[in-house]
Amino acid sequence: MRPLQRTILIALLLVLSVPAGAADKRVTVLIGDSPSMGPENAPVTIIEFVDFQ
Repeated sequence: MRPLQRTILIALLLVLSVPAGAADKRVTVLIGDSPSMGPENAPVTIIEFVDFQ
């Protein structure tokens, strides 16, 4: 399998694995004074959860 075909297949599997209506769910996460980048009034906030071990 060529790399591009593999990438497309993985992307397709990821899209199909998301349950129907998952895009409609929103979660409020209090970020407080956590480090951040970008304007405070941005329309979208992306929060990354990391487990340092």
